[in-house]
Amino acid sequence: MSNKFLYGTAAASVLLAIASLVFSPSSAQNAKQSNDTAAVVEAANWADNVMITVDTDAKTFRFQSNGIPDHGFAEQYLIPSNPSDQPFADKPLEFFDVENSTDYFKETEVDATITTQPVYSDNSTDTSLGRIGVALSGAQIFNDYENPARSVVAVDDQVVHDHVAFLDNCNGHTLVDGTNYHYHGIPVCIAEAAAQAGQHSRMIGVLADGFPVYGNNDVGGIVVVNDDLDKCSGHFGPTPEFLEGIYHYHLTADEAPYMIDCYHGEVEVAANNGPGGGGGGPKFCRSCRATGHH
Repeated sequence: MSNKFLYGTAAASVLLAIASLVFSPSSAQNAKQSNDTAAVVEAANWADNVMITVDTDAKTFRFQSNGIPDHGFAEQYLIPSNPSDQPFADKPLEFFDVENSTDYFKETEVDATITTQPVYSDNSTDTSLGRIGVALSGAQIFNDYENPARSVVAVDDQVVHDHVAFLDNCNGHTLVDGTNYHYHGIPVCIAEAAAQAGQHSRMIGVLADGFPVYGNNDVGGIVVVNDDLDKCSGHFGPTPEFLEGIYHYHLTADEAPYMIDCYHGEVEVAANNGPGGGGGGPKFCRSCRATGHH
């Protein structure tokens, strides 16, 4: 079953419409406000391999982990033998190496400092390849794409041979050298574990601009689709952690973008650069001759 249909269909859209009216970004005061996320970040259900250090003076938090998600992963993964030869979905089994995750996965030191005073910006900043945020599981959040040209969407490029997949059931995988496990879609393993029927998704991570990230359930458990969100896959509204409302992102399952392709919070360009700068680059690729990150 395709990962993009792991979450249900929309219902009771009246509640979503009410939430949108009450927390519309058309209010300049709401759009420009600074939000304090320190208490929520500190109290979040981070994995045991994550260390969170909140700096009240600098108004930031530091995320440190070994990069391995606490929810586990598939036994085997399809690793493209030539990562520059994209897309992958039409490639035969012979194009891939089948790797056992217990032998192939490598710990990756993840050390990110993120503001606890995110500020909404009318202007957006494109996310680039590499780390764009951090997840409760200890893993990293990447954007939709497999290439710098932003033409190959990882979730749409899913391929399975002999029950072995390119992306696992949590919409995640590593770079081709087994490092930097990351998500390209809803981290179902996190979202399902925290989900409560008929309620808004729980926070699953924080983006580099400091705003929280959620699965695809809004107020009342309504399933959010891309048309319900702005171009950066976000909107203003209440969440379980921010009852007064905050700008936040939703990952979606109906169609691309599944992930966050731009920031609507103030963010330094350097924050876009994940491992290796902008997605890892060729140094993470095996037999890689192009600039794609896989």
